[in-house]
Amino acid sequence: MDKQEISKLLQRYVTGECTAEEKRLVETWYKQTSENSTASISGLDITTAQAQIWANLQQTPVRKISYGWRIAAAIIILISTGYLLYALLNGTRTSWKEVYADQHKPYHLTLPDGSDIWLNAGSRLRYPIQFKDNERRITLLTGEARIHAVEDPQHPFIITAGGLQTRVLGTVFNVRSYNELPFVQVTVQEGKVAVSRDNNSVLLLPNERATLYTDKFNIVKDTVDAIAISGWTTDQLLFNNERLDVIAILLAHKYDVRISFADSTLPSYKVTAGFAATDTIKEVLEALSLANNLTYRIQGDNIMFNKQ
Repeated sequence: MDKQEISKLLQRYVTGECTAEEKRLVETWYKQTSENSTASISGLDITTAQAQIWANLQQTPVRKISYGWRIAAAIIILISTGYLLYALLNGTRTSWKEVYADQHKPYHLTLPDGSDIWLNAGSRLRYPIQFKDNERRITLLTGEARIHAVEDPQHPFIITAGGLQTRVLGTVFNVRSYNELPFVQVTVQEGKVAVSRDNNSVLLLPNERATLYTDKFNIVKDTVDAIAISGWTTDQLLFNNERLDVIAILLAHKYDVRISFADSTLPSYKVTAGFAATDTIKEVLEALSLANNLTYRIQGDNIMFNKQ
């Protein structure tokens, strides 16, 4: 409901032209603000507003004012001060929360509906404090998340990330949307999801992945090892034919380093390897280089990969 609609609603209330439901809405709001002395609107105390209302009402020569007319008079005053427009516009707004997984370690949280979320290091998620309406919608702002969405067919779970929208009823899946990468990926471990962008959509089953490059329209689907992709949730780094630029970002967030490439073909270089959480960055770099014909150079916190 926008400001123009609210103004019309209030005018209908004052003139007695409201429907029963509209009348109930306005009177419920008025009753709640009257009973809640601690409520505030845009930083102003409702009690102050009430005092202002009754000060104006006391100036009327009429001794007894009906409840409906008291509300009508209060509404006129509240419209002029902007109180009611603000309250009605903001009363149904959703409050959002952002969480950030610090460097080095994944972060676990539970959403209001009970859905289970793991955020990889350096990732940021935005979600409502309370789900409303018929959808459960969250946003992965950057990074990577493994999500176990609670099954609720009446309230589909939707996550948006980097231009992709993933819609599920109840499943386990991984979303990868790092700002440093030129693509967004969704991988299904259990159940099925629908991934879409505009009118382009694909259905994913277990061990299937959807990739959307930022400079392209089509969503590419392939088969992968979903458990390996989500290995970071169990403090493992498991790479099965994974791109080197993805590996570099995961290592950068885990070990707080900066990784670059001396050769422009290296970011898409495919690597298969596995590491434990206790492995040092030096051990990881040595293993990656020996197994994949790579070399590396370290200068402080900067690491550069090159071909042998």
